[in-house]
Amino acid sequence: MVLESVISAKFMENKPLYMLLLSVVVSAVSVFISYFIFPEYAGVVIPLVMTVAMAPLVYKIFTIEEDLERKEAEHKIKLGFLGRHGETMFLFALFFMGAFITFFVISVLLPEPFVSQVFAQQIDAIGAISDISGMFFGESILDIILLNNLKVMFFSFLLSFMIGAGAIYILSWNASILAVYLASFLNKGLPLKFYERSLGIIPHAPFEIVAYFLAGMAGGILSVGLLREHIKSKEFMLVFRDSLILLGLAVLAVFIGAFLEVFI
Repeated sequence: MVLESVISAKFMENKPLYMLLLSVVVSAVSVFISYFIFPEYAGVVIPLVMTVAMAPLVYKIFTIEEDLERKEAEHKIKLGFLGRHGETMFLFALFFMGAFITFFVISVLLPEPFVSQVFAQQIDAIGAISDISGMFFGESILDIILLNNLKVMFFSFLLSFMIGAGAIYILSWNASILAVYLASFLNKGLPLKFYERSLGIIPHAPFEIVAYFLAGMAGGILSVGLLREHIKSKEFMLVFRDSLILLGLAVLAVFIGAFLEVFI
């Protein structure tokens, strides 16, 4: 793959801010590729193109993580949990930020017909979420949001476990929905509403996004561990333990995010 040959995973971990730039470029290219090739389904194809483009690099990143876990299990290094996974968490966060910025700028600056065509599926999803939110209050909406976010988190884990870079699809999709939603207020000439809604998502959105990429990391390193280690080895047991910890942290983040979304 082109990205894999131009930018190595080791380089990305040493200079993580380049992930932000890479995410911006991949997001922008994916938007226009999807629009010109699959105009009617561009909204769902964009995250798919991004996932395919990023898959080799993400797999290499998970491989580096698994190598660190192997060395830790063999007592060659001592990094701790955050030492093994902190850099990858940061890279996923930067990827999401780059995708969000790109989708937001495109939604604000490009003509409305283009935006409506490219992000048609995102606009439909935003409308569906708004309809559901308007029907329920209090504990009912908490249950709905919690269940929905847990399902998204589970799919992030499952997709990453199956194809390695599955979390990229979930992060790209959510970045596009959030960007289109916030940009819609500026496009309608409602800057105050944009400001209010932007402040409104600050308490809960970071927890939800973190939950998705933690679950993706859990699935990714577990997948690589199964491929590279014997299932009864101490190396695999450390991989399995870290995967469970990441998944547990993801579940906790989902609960915190849902509570903040409803009651804050």
